[in-house]
Amino acid sequence: MDLFSETRRDRGRVQCQRSDQAKEVLDIMKLEEGERRAYEWHIEELRYQASMYRSSFFDGRMEGKQEGLEEGVEKGIEKSIEEGKVTMAKIMKQAGEPMEKIMQYTQLTREEVERVYKELCNWSS
Repeated sequence: MDLFSETRRDRGRVQCQRSDQAKEVLDIMKLEEGERRAYEWHIEELRYQASMYRSSFFDGRMEGKQEGLEEGVEKGIEKSIEEGKVTMAKIMKQAGEPMEKIMQYTQLTREEVERVYKELCNWSS
């Protein structure tokens, strides 16, 4: 098909949609006043519910982002504290401090300090 026939078909669809909308408006206008008010109230209620749904979705999404951000910051702080302890243990080991003193000052376990020792041995080899 060529572009002209596609454009003509698209215009036909738009005109059908518009005529359907116009028919719906005319049908509503034909209702008795009480029925029309009830219908309009119903439509407004649907719009309000949709708005509340979008709003609650957005609020929930923002709350989730905030919680994720706070959790990420907390994990980052914990990781940097742990890295600081390991760095301090390396410095103390290189200065010849005994393992017990390193464990006391850094609050690392014996296994963690031994791991630091191994890293230093591998690094210096």
